[in-house]
Amino acid sequence: MNGTATGRGRAILLLAAAAAHLVVVCLGALQVSVGDGGWARRAVQVYGLLSGADSGYSFFAPGVGTTLSASFQVNGANGSKATDVLETGVSREADIRVRNIIGMFSLEDDPMVRRSLVASWAGKVLARHPDADSVVVRLDTFELPTMAEYRDGKPTGWKLNYRAKFVHRAKLVRAQQSGGSAP
Repeated sequence: MNGTATGRGRAILLLAAAAAHLVVVCLGALQVSVGDGGWARRAVQVYGLLSGADSGYSFFAPGVGTTLSASFQVNGANGSKATDVLETGVSREADIRVRNIIGMFSLEDDPMVRRSLVASWAGKVLARHPDADSVVVRLDTFELPTMAEYRDGKPTGWKLNYRAKFVHRAKLVRAQQSGGSAP
């Protein structure tokens, strides 16, 4: 008899935990805030952050941001061209982090900071391709129309957002010293 009571108590506890999780998911989806700053609100916030239950689940909302994509055209000394990306494909999580870093470009207003950010990415790609003369960084934005615009025939598609060419500094100095043109 004691085992049955323990099993029933465990089932009730698990059911209560599942119901509490569902409540936090619903609060996150509806973007409802709990309380005015007491322990209950803090507990819901911490649990939501740790479990992901606080997500807004707004994939179809009008406020969905545009997607920013970075691609790199690697130019070789012999005229060859290759395309590279920052994502490695090693793990989904690492690639998500890389895409988040790329997304920082659109959050930055200062042109010098933007240039430094893109130059850092170009440096990473040039390090992967030591024989390359230069790399052209291209940032494209995927334009997603609203549902009303889509019904009216507005197409989706990629739009150029930013483009810059970067050259190995040592190769640039050598080219300038030899009187030749820059790569």
